[in-house]
Amino acid sequence: MTVGHTLRSTPRFRVVALAAVATAALALTGCSSDATASDDGGTQTTTIRIAPQPIADFAPIWLGMEQGYFTDEGLDIQLVEGGASSSAQIPLLLSGNADMAATTAAAAIQARSQNMPVTIVGGLTNFAASDGVDQSGLVVAKDSSISGFRDLEGKTVAISGLKSVSEAVISAAVEKSGGAADKISFIQAPMPNLGDLVSTGGADAAFLIDPFLSKATDSGLKILGHPFPLAAPGVPGTSLVASESFVDANPDSLAKFRTALAKSVDYANQNPGAVKAALSTQAKIPLEMLANSKNPQFVAVVEPGALGAEIELLVKYGVLTDSVEADSLLTPAN
Repeated sequence: MTVGHTLRSTPRFRVVALAAVATAALALTGCSSDATASDDGGTQTTTIRIAPQPIADFAPIWLGMEQGYFTDEGLDIQLVEGGASSSAQIPLLLSGNADMAATTAAAAIQARSQNMPVTIVGGLTNFAASDGVDQSGLVVAKDSSISGFRDLEGKTVAISGLKSVSEAVISAAVEKSGGAADKISFIQAPMPNLGDLVSTGGADAAFLIDPFLSKATDSGLKILGHPFPLAAPGVPGTSLVASESFVDANPDSLAKFRTALAKSVDYANQNPGAVKAALSTQAKIPLEMLANSKNPQFVAVVEPGALGAEIELLVKYGVLTDSVEADSLLTPAN
């Protein structure tokens, strides 16, 4: 999911322009130093440049910065512009313009399958394991004759990205319900426009994530069902990905980052109102629009089994041509 916005530069949320960090990247060979002295010559600090996404999945980083968890570990987190979508994140890492990026696990899997030197260093969200907590779903018109996933056979489904994990999981849900996955037609549009496609007849169904899911139901569309809990419960959603060169050069800082990330994830899960407030501020979404939306399920660690299940689905439904081993994509804990 992508929400158009510009991150604001504040004392807590510092944004680094790509033009500025490009020069630094040349000197740092694409990664931060594990021992960067502070300006006053006191405590040693490490700068980690992270490419965010303007979605709720990134809330643990925003909140961890606000609560001082990263500062407590001697880390200076700087948010890097230029990677507002998953497709833009991996190039930022490979060009040395970011040390980490918040991107879909599927994007990291696809990059590794093409032998790109990236690795998952931490979690952010998992897709829901049950309908009751799922922030995503398929919507259809209120008077639609489609009553279940099987009825999507021969229909047009709008999603925000072709050849994505959403496409694979919707296909799996249709197949699990007795339908033919290869008879679905997928079309792509920006997430904010997907519900309108259903309302105007441009698509028979659309896959949405909150706050757009709740907005669509408020406008009169109905939820057909939740494909992820049915076909891929608990698979990784958004993860933190780094270049292998950064991981190799910064083992101590990575360990500290993971300590702070765990605290940040706990705080985000325990403070749903703070998550919505951070998303409202950073993505410039009116807080009232988030009132009925559900937050993601935040996690600090990507489990190999869940990642492996996602890889299998991507291969089965043609999103991924070459498979990869889940363990090879994960940087183990120190």
